[in-house]
Amino acid sequence: MCFGSRKCKRVGCKGLKKALEFDLQLQNEECLRLDGKGVREVDLLPWKGGKESNPDYECLRGELRKMAPPNGRAVLIFRDKCGCPVAKLEGWSVKRGRKHKK
Repeated sequence: MCFGSRKCKRVGCKGLKKALEFDLQLQNEECLRLDGKGVREVDLLPWKGGKESNPDYECLRGELRKMAPPNGRAVLIFRDKCGCPVAKLEGWSVKRGRKHKK
């Protein structure tokens, strides 16, 4: 008997059996400023629907904007069966200015 591997051909694939189909990450201003490993991984992913301004996902991006922390973003990451990230959809919150002293 020969069984196929659950792993895809990506480096570092864990080959999970029952991985989630999507993942939601909330990244605040401080996390984005530090530019950690997780932020860089998300930035390298392609957009769901081929491009950022796809009108099919505008309603979903509106909901992500509502969930995003101030001066941050909410990222919906779509995953493959093995758990590897495949695409992203992100919504940035409203930019808030800094308070000025009088």
